[in-house]
Amino acid sequence: MKVKWLLVDLNSFFASCEQQDDPTLRGRPIAVVPMFAENTSVLAASYEAKKFGIKTGTKVFEARKLCPDIKFVCTGHKKYVQYHHKIIEAVNKVCPVHKVLSIDEMVCQLLGREQELENALEIGRKVKQIILDDVGICLTSSVGLGANITIAKIASDLQKPDGLVAIPQEQLVEKIGHLDINIISGVGPNMKNRLNQKGFFKINDLLKVSESQLQNAWGSIVGLRLAKEIRGEDFSRPENKSASFSHEHVLPPDLRSRQGAYQIIQKLVFKGCSRLRDDKRKAQALGLSIRYMDQTKFEVSIQFTESDDSFYLMREVEKAYRKVTLKKPIKVGIVLSGLTEPGVEQFSFFDNQKSHKLNQVMDLINDKHGANSIVSAAHLDVVDEAKARISFSHIPDLKRDY
Repeated sequence: MKVKWLLVDLNSFFASCEQQDDPTLRGRPIAVVPMFAENTSVLAASYEAKKFGIKTGTKVFEARKLCPDIKFVCTGHKKYVQYHHKIIEAVNKVCPVHKVLSIDEMVCQLLGREQELENALEIGRKVKQIILDDVGICLTSSVGLGANITIAKIASDLQKPDGLVAIPQEQLVEKIGHLDINIISGVGPNMKNRLNQKGFFKINDLLKVSESQLQNAWGSIVGLRLAKEIRGEDFSRPENKSASFSHEHVLPPDLRSRQGAYQIIQKLVFKGCSRLRDDKRKAQALGLSIRYMDQTKFEVSIQFTESDDSFYLMREVEKAYRKVTLKKPIKVGIVLSGLTEPGVEQFSFFDNQKSHKLNQVMDLINDKHGANSIVSAAHLDVVDEAKARISFSHIPDLKRDY
């Protein structure tokens, strides 16, 4: 029996990083939060906290009721990125990392005799151990082995925390046939309802029917491919480039004003443009959103000739901001969309050579001397706000911890 892919899934990653960093947090229920406020939501919970029913999305006040002894820790995104890179370095010593899926997931491709089940399991054990030895004893992981990345992901989910599960092709029905279809990564509530209506409830149901029935049930070629992966087929996946870059920030009490919100928006625009330049891309639209204390929202979309110029985009945002309603803002966000393909350079009449040079110089200084070594005077007062945040599709560059 053989497997082709090894997937590493770090257990309760953010919380585990905090426990590794602070020995007093080990063995006790903790929750990572974006800020210390009763109405904010938990970003990550340690396994000790999960035993009380606390999970991602639980409100802080609810978590206190469920576990009065819980300890809340404010998120440390730079710390998590540092641990992420240490883990990749450790795993590479055992088996080269083929692709990083997210801040807490990565996959390795097994070759030749590595694919033989016993050899693959031994590699899995070594990967788990080297993370503990080289990075820290709190960084446990669940390793899944399978014929493709989708099955390896399911395998990693079957035994948490600290698991090691292999699902060879010959054991598909035995090991996962009885499982509900929502264990498949990519099957959310809406897709689950759609499949249920077509008579698909368990993974076994997907293994029994023809390809045409699968395509009809999923309603797309992408869905058909995912369904075929559940059967053990392996497809090479082209790396998806983001269709947009988004940044948002919950305003602290002292910045919940028209001017305070504007300063943060400026910083988000500079952050977004820096990402564009790092990725050698340009945007053609910017969406601006402001949420107020009364839960109403202001939104506007700004169209422009493709650009990565922080100063040009800020001038466009400034025009739009004149229309903003005078209320008490609580959250601001921007979305840069209409992104060009990486590396494609096109001349624009709106390009300003002076601004272009200034952007380049700012990037170079911040890369060489550290984030925020040079910033726009307009957001000097908020330099410690809206720092790098981790999403599933974007792991911040440590050089640009804005």
